[in-house]
Amino acid sequence: MVETTRIITFANLGGGDVTQGIIKILSHMPKNARMAVVEFPCLGTPRLGYALSAENIARLSKEQTIDQLLLDYERKSPKSMNHYMMQHAGVDYLLINPRSLPETPVIRKLQSNQTLIELPIYLRKQLANYEFVFFVTQGTLVHPTTHFSIRCADATILYSADAVDFVGNFTHFKKLQEIFGVEAERLLLFSADPHLKLDEAEVFTKLPELAKQISRVSSKEITIHTGRYNESEKKEVVGLIEPLEYLHYQAQLSPHTTEFSKTDSKKLNDLTNLIRSRLQQNHMDDYINSLTNEAARQKIRYLISDYVREQIEYTFNMKINDLVEWVQKEITELGVIQEILDDPTISSIEINGPDQVIVEQDGRDVHRQDVRFNSARHYHEVINKILMPIGKPISSTEPIVDANYRGFRICVVADTSEYQGISAKYPLVSIRKFPPAVYTDEECIRYGNLSREIIDFLKFIVPKGANIIISGGTNSGKTAQLIRLPLRVDPMTRIISIEDSEEMMLASKEQYKHYPNLPSLLVKEVEDEKKSYGIDRLIKACLRLKPTVMCIGEIRDEAAAKQSLIGMNTGHTVWTTIHANSAKEAATRFLQLNGNTVAAASQIASSIDIILFQKKLPDGRRTVTEISEVLGYNGTEEPILNPIFKYNYQTKRHERVGYIRSESLLEKIYLKDPEVDEIARWCEGRKELSVI
Repeated sequence: MVETTRIITFANLGGGDVTQGIIKILSHMPKNARMAVVEFPCLGTPRLGYALSAENIARLSKEQTIDQLLLDYERKSPKSMNHYMMQHAGVDYLLINPRSLPETPVIRKLQSNQTLIELPIYLRKQLANYEFVFFVTQGTLVHPTTHFSIRCADATILYSADAVDFVGNFTHFKKLQEIFGVEAERLLLFSADPHLKLDEAEVFTKLPELAKQISRVSSKEITIHTGRYNESEKKEVVGLIEPLEYLHYQAQLSPHTTEFSKTDSKKLNDLTNLIRSRLQQNHMDDYINSLTNEAARQKIRYLISDYVREQIEYTFNMKINDLVEWVQKEITELGVIQEILDDPTISSIEINGPDQVIVEQDGRDVHRQDVRFNSARHYHEVINKILMPIGKPISSTEPIVDANYRGFRICVVADTSEYQGISAKYPLVSIRKFPPAVYTDEECIRYGNLSREIIDFLKFIVPKGANIIISGGTNSGKTAQLIRLPLRVDPMTRIISIEDSEEMMLASKEQYKHYPNLPSLLVKEVEDEKKSYGIDRLIKACLRLKPTVMCIGEIRDEAAAKQSLIGMNTGHTVWTTIHANSAKEAATRFLQLNGNTVAAASQIASSIDIILFQKKLPDGRRTVTEISEVLGYNGTEEPILNPIFKYNYQTKRHERVGYIRSESLLEKIYLKDPEVDEIARWCEGRKELSVI
């Protein structure tokens, strides 16, 4: 922070341009002084950037301009000032976007004048680490940024390039003192005409003298009252104010209702469809995520606001703010089900009809009788809204829409009455949400999913390279358990996930943001089988990508099972899931998918180390009920398991019932140089292996 910051506003209230004046005065300022120049978009015309150099214009992005700062400030999400500024010849500049069009300036994207009123005051505080800050304006006192740049400055230079400019500037020189109370010592008159003299006030005609006077300006404590202004008493035009209404910096904003004429209705729908199309083309991820994520929805609202204010194809009788609000609601809000979509404690939603909304909340199914649609027609309209971002409308030819997108999975089944579909009475909707983070150990313990001792066991066994199968019935939480396994390994471990549709999303989980080695492969299905890539082909491809761990979403068929076994046999660690009703059945099913032969049984016994079985209990909790070691098979009939943990249904506690005994797993453990106390805790009565 510098000792003193002086805010100097450069203005030409006579209507002329001050661009050359500010560039010249900078060359006369003290050497090595830290200076910043802010170009306010009073008229929305980019001037200063073009006057500096073509090179600066070429590298200046929209995000690095005062245009973006205005939008971010209005949305209450401004970044640090260095995000918006560029440097040229030792001076930092905050410029108007040079690519902005005169007919669609950034001011048109703002909802009210409040942002324009407050920005000079905000910048005065944010730029306090500079010795000199120059506010460069373009307009007159009716333009909010010009008006308040003068009112909050330590000094204002009224710059005149010619005699015509000077007449207007001198008139405002007196007005600012007499009406607005700006002290005379804070107003400096400059004329490029060296012969101009005035008895009533000093007129600077030489830039070096003006620069010296600027250096002598003292920084003053300026009291600013930034209330809200009253729009109900006047029709506001964003970018213009009545200066006399702001003598005391006081105002109040009043709410108003949205009304539009019948002639606007069709154009509203056309505009809404146009903006939907743009969102799908340019912001698909945020558009989809906005269904269940408020942060993404807010970003979409901002984008909609920009699109509406920029477009010139459609004109309406309604106010621009009302138009923006209407389009935002139409695109982003889903009415009666928005609350349950946003609720993080709700993991899935099943809708069977207008008054049959079932949610799974904290592991339990609940009939939300308070959530109901007004009619069957209303229900159909909301379904169409849900499917619009995905771009997969329901129809008679496509009676089932099954879409998986980052953050959630949705399935809609068409009804027979509306779409000639296959659901008897009403459409069916199923939404499954994927949380942005994996469950923590403490959350799992509180929930009753597993115990502290099981966590310690997993911390010991997973880094040793154990091949793990997580088994259970449908909706038992297998995937949620699977994606917790990376918590136990080094962040640099190369874990390649393989799945039908993107559900695991390891790289996007909050706990894995610092894991840089989490690529993902997804099934690709096309009519030509030779061009399709199922789980089996992806596993085969994965083996060439140098995986440390292959994390396979689910083993469903013979081809995938055989390839995963090949992966284990070639020295790669495999984590996967399989549908089964017990740990023993999981071992049996994996053998059946691998041909159900004695040779396959032998391979599996030496490859699969741990089977973790998880079950959804009657009270809705998803709980690990067994962790067992695979020791072998009796022929091909019955797997031989060594239980290590079991869930006691009577005491509702997890119990330790065994130790690691498998030769193949013990070998993996000893290769990692375990601590003696770890061996004693988890391995059955042995200090060393004969094979080592």
